[in-house]
Amino acid sequence: MLRHRLLDTNTLALNDVFTNGRRYKVPEYQRDYSWKEENWDDLWADIMALGPQKDVHYMGAIVLQDHTDKTFTIIDGQQRLATLSLIALAVIKRLQDLIDAEVDVEENAEHKEELIRLYVGGKDAVSLRYSNKLTLNENNNSFYESFLVQLREPINEHRLNSSNKLLLQAFLYFYAKICDLFGPAATGEQLAEFLQNHVSERLIFIQILVEDAVSAYTVFETLNARGVELTVTDLLKNYLLSLCAQSEIDKQQALQQWKRVIEITDLKAFPKFLRYYWNSRNDFVRKDGLFKALRNHVRTAESSFSLLDKLEKNAAVYSALEDPNDTLWAGNREIRRRITELRLFGVTQPYPLLLLAFEKLSIGEFETVLRFCAVIGFRYNVIGGLNPNKQEEVFNDAARKLYYGTITSTNQIAQALKDIYPRDDDFAHNFTNKEVNTRRNKKLARYILYALETQVSGMDRNFEEETGTIEHILPENPPVEWESSFSQELQPSYIYRIGNLALLETGKNSECQDRGFDEKQAVYQTSCYSMTNSFDYPEWTPTQVNSRQRELARLATSIWRIAQISS
Repeated sequence: MLRHRLLDTNTLALNDVFTNGRRYKVPEYQRDYSWKEENWDDLWADIMALGPQKDVHYMGAIVLQDHTDKTFTIIDGQQRLATLSLIALAVIKRLQDLIDAEVDVEENAEHKEELIRLYVGGKDAVSLRYSNKLTLNENNNSFYESFLVQLREPINEHRLNSSNKLLLQAFLYFYAKICDLFGPAATGEQLAEFLQNHVSERLIFIQILVEDAVSAYTVFETLNARGVELTVTDLLKNYLLSLCAQSEIDKQQALQQWKRVIEITDLKAFPKFLRYYWNSRNDFVRKDGLFKALRNHVRTAESSFSLLDKLEKNAAVYSALEDPNDTLWAGNREIRRRITELRLFGVTQPYPLLLLAFEKLSIGEFETVLRFCAVIGFRYNVIGGLNPNKQEEVFNDAARKLYYGTITSTNQIAQALKDIYPRDDDFAHNFTNKEVNTRRNKKLARYILYALETQVSGMDRNFEEETGTIEHILPENPPVEWESSFSQELQPSYIYRIGNLALLETGKNSECQDRGFDEKQAVYQTSCYSMTNSFDYPEWTPTQVNSRQRELARLATSIWRIAQISS
């Protein structure tokens, strides 16, 4: 029976969709309105391209779940139907303009009321407000119903959520298009003819009716298999909710859990978090294979809730990995420091391992693993600039081994990471030749210099809290007298070398400005920074920069080091 219903599709014009006495509802778990100007442009261009009377434009399939009481749930097609309803409202608004201008008031009022009846809904006998044919999801419907359908301007536009702003902008976009199309001399007859005959008779849909949520989801996923419109977030949300849809209580519970996870991770970050979570305990997948892997793993309402439970638990840890000031790390200076480093390096590949380490290990062991990840991030990513794809797979493999218990200690984790830990000789070589452009990466340069200073002075120097500035020994804009040591051709290759950088108090940095080397060195010797006040070179040339940077590289090898796997 269901198979026949799925194959029994109908071809409908927009008029058939809106004027057949049906009501349509977007499920509360569907995504918000998300079409933007490029989508509106495409739709308007398609409408304008309709030429001779027999031309039609195919709008794709809409999937509806039939509730047998003339109410249909929109499984797929809400963006198109919502946007087309806004075109109808824009036409109705233009008719209201004519009425307000006292142009053919009686006739235009009749046009307006008839279009509202056909495309918007009827009036409630008591409140005299319109009862909509289309109900959007919980985040959009109140604004749609209270303002757009009533042709009212929002009171505080800047306080609207992002999707309601898009609804308003879409309405105003099509209103402007209609005003331009018909000009100031528009008539009610022209406007009504445009909506009813040009648009609604010639935009064609294939309608697919299904009888239950699981079947609806199957069609929904198939139509979006190419991933043109839907993200893994959309697909997973709809899939999990479809598995729980047999019970209204289950569906609501799953929806609330889903919302909590999204609130914790942030909607944009959720796909990354989801992949990190999956890769922390399963075979490695890239983002284009993630949904398929999840769908093969989750097949029942029970497994849906199990996944949601685990996602909710891990979401808090993921969010904390993104924020060194998260309350989860309160009082732990070392963890906050390492998370700050990972963020500074732009390194997220260790997240699967860190999610598992937080779950499986003590907080002290987690701290150790976090340090491993930061050191590898600096050696592999920042200084080495090596391929992150291999790094991602190694971290994932270590996470899986920790999950399945084949490794249980921090020493074993270190060994599992050995393949992405650059050898001391390689790291020192790469560091010796490293440049850090302080115009683009000032924070990174400060981090490196303060770490070196901490090692030399024995004082715990924090690059975020200290007020020292970066001194370029060979200035960024060298006066002509520097050309005897660094030719104009050589200068760009040495200005941002780490060996050419030093820490200096703000006032003393200003004092140095673009002075000659001997005058600068006299100021350096008065600095509070050990590396700077011990600076003692007879001259400053490319040879000295290279020599100093080799010394710093040897020092760096002892700072960014994992003793268990260093060679």
